[in-house]
Amino acid sequence: MGMRKKYLGFLLCALTFIVNIIPVSALEPLRYGDLNSDGKVNSTDLTLMNRYILKSYTDINLIRADLNGDGKINSSDYSLLKRYLMRLIDVLPVEITPEPTPSPTPTPTPTAVDEEAWKNNTGTIELGDTIKVSGEGISVNGSVVTITAGGDHMVTGTLNNGMIYVDTTDRVKLRLSGVNIKNPNGPAIYFYNVDKGFITIEKGTVNYLSDGATYTDKEAKAALFSNDDLELKGKGTLYVTGNYKHGIASDDDLIIENGDIYVTAVTDGLHANSGIKIKGGNITVTAKSDAIESEKDFKMTDGTLTLTADDDAIHAEQDLVIDGGEINILKCYEGIESKTTITINGGKINLNSSEDGLNASNCIYINGGELYITSGYDAIDSNGSIYISGGYTLAFGGNFPEGGIDCDWNPLVITGGTLIAAGGSNSSPSNTSTQCSVLLGSGTANSVVSIQRNGTEIANFTAPKNYQNMVFSSPDLVLNATYTVYKNGAQSVTFTTNSIVTNAGGSGGFPGGGWWFPGGPIW
Repeated sequence: MGMRKKYLGFLLCALTFIVNIIPVSALEPLRYGDLNSDGKVNSTDLTLMNRYILKSYTDINLIRADLNGDGKINSSDYSLLKRYLMRLIDVLPVEITPEPTPSPTPTPTPTAVDEEAWKNNTGTIELGDTIKVSGEGISVNGSVVTITAGGDHMVTGTLNNGMIYVDTTDRVKLRLSGVNIKNPNGPAIYFYNVDKGFITIEKGTVNYLSDGATYTDKEAKAALFSNDDLELKGKGTLYVTGNYKHGIASDDDLIIENGDIYVTAVTDGLHANSGIKIKGGNITVTAKSDAIESEKDFKMTDGTLTLTADDDAIHAEQDLVIDGGEINILKCYEGIESKTTITINGGKINLNSSEDGLNASNCIYINGGELYITSGYDAIDSNGSIYISGGYTLAFGGNFPEGGIDCDWNPLVITGGTLIAAGGSNSSPSNTSTQCSVLLGSGTANSVVSIQRNGTEIANFTAPKNYQNMVFSSPDLVLNATYTVYKNGAQSVTFTTNSIVTNAGGSGGFPGGGWWFPGGPIW
């Protein structure tokens, strides 16, 4: 009995110790979902789990929160608890039966799509009183040829009252070989819908496209018109007459790679809602509005443009870049205009305008090329700065307040190239320029001007019109050197370049922008 009492006493002491040391909650059965250990599973626990998952609260019972036993507390556990509270499931935790690892499924090799398959559909379209066609997706309804499949088709013959109408999601190329299409009610060729439209002017052939003064389809805009990208190339000749609006137009990009192309239009000669790229060819445009208008960018890399326009010769709503080629602007209101920037990297430009020659809303960059500009207003006009780093520029503008070069009060920075800019007033080069410039006086039309250093000629040119002031800059104009200006062989003035900008014409002024005119600058 004594031993038994001693054992019972020991057991009672142990139980008392456990009760006093270990919390009662820890002795309760494990209740999954009761995250705050209040003995209930309710919306409070759901809120705590959500806050834990969002890392805004950490004081929860992690064992009770792992409702699917995967060792993680995440949205799966939150979903289980929510379903339990909605009585969609009866028991927590929910045991997860591991899914067998599936055997890897071989990845099927995709069937290659031949993006050039449209070229395999070659057909012919023989125009005339009776139209004959061959090739998939070509049909005839009266005097309208409709193309509804991609293809590369040769077109010949004459059509006096009809058109070629393209409606497909693929690409279509039309090879014009002695074609004459007149449509009094719409475009001669109408790419209504196409992935990309191509016109190839076959070598040695002469082709004609013209439209009427009124259209049945008011969405069409030109004798040769595409709602999508349009590209022209070839070694033949194409005449396009736009009697309704434009001559050649695209609602996307317009690209001309080569060919002899002559366009006459009652509005724009070439028009694109996106960009225009001239890569080559000999293109002659006569237009009652703009010769060339791009509602986005314009870029020319090669070719020859001969332009006559009642408005702008070349107009771009965005950047206008000339890398090469030759541009001859015979007549226009404004010559080359951009609503952002003009960049000239190369090529040759002969420009005659009644208003401004070059005009940009932001900046003009002349990095190379040859520019010969005669204008009634400013020959070169920028609402922002002008940067000249190369090329040869001869720019003659109108009488005061117009001139050869004008960038308002913004910097004219010259770091290279030759600049001869003359007129009634000119912006003066900025002192931030690294190449020397000189401000010279007046001269008369057709006078031959020669600038020499120690008997060596560094410049020789003929003035195309009268002028009151001139800015001259050249790599051959260096600091602390003396030069002599001759006009028609007679010595006119001698000057020494004692600064980046030297005044040698008696016109006065200030560097860095502003106008120069006889008697001094305008402040």
